[in-house]
Amino acid sequence: MPEDKDSKRSGEYRLSLEAAERKTPDVIPLHRAVMREMAEPRDGLEPVPVWLILGFLALAGWAGWYIAMNSGGFAPDQYNEKALLAGKSAEAPKPVDPMVLGRRTFNNCVTCHQQNGEGVPGAYPPLAGSEIVNGPPEKLAAILLHGLNGPLHVKGAVYNGEMPEWGSKLKDEQIAAVLTYIRASFGNSAAPVNPDLVQKVRQATSSRNKPWTESELEQFRLGG
Repeated sequence: MPEDKDSKRSGEYRLSLEAAERKTPDVIPLHRAVMREMAEPRDGLEPVPVWLILGFLALAGWAGWYIAMNSGGFAPDQYNEKALLAGKSAEAPKPVDPMVLGRRTFNNCVTCHQQNGEGVPGAYPPLAGSEIVNGPPEKLAAILLHGLNGPLHVKGAVYNGEMPEWGSKLKDEQIAAVLTYIRASFGNSAAPVNPDLVQKVRQATSSRNKPWTESELEQFRLGG
């Protein structure tokens, strides 16, 4: 019968497997020698390597040096932008060289008086060797503040040009600087002009609203 044949085959196959298992050596006995050589596990922490400790100490020392050199003394305003700006604005501005400022301001005058201070014959008087330029500084300041209409006698020649007023365009410091410049240039050697003098002339002539004439200028006296 077919069923009997299948049962017989199954039994033979099972017997063959059991025989094969008996012939296969046990795995545990084979690894028992290796397992004896392995270290037993234990509790606790491994020591930190010396090189790692030294590296950490070096890094900490460098960090301390850097903070000490760049902390600004741990001042409370060291990193306060508003405090820094306030400190800079509180510093007194450096004084301006009047000759430098005067030379810059004189650029407004070169069209008429020329770069060399020789002026234009018959129209604009020279500044070089001028009696007015080297004379009382208050009269010179009055001219710049309110202007001047010709005729004007300078170095024996007559000039009929008109000089505009600069009082509304220039500050006292600028007027004093340009007067100082022309009184020390073009061969002139007169004393410098102080801004305080220009301020006094401006106050004394504050009611004037027209240019000077030569005769008016000759009569002008500061405080008179």
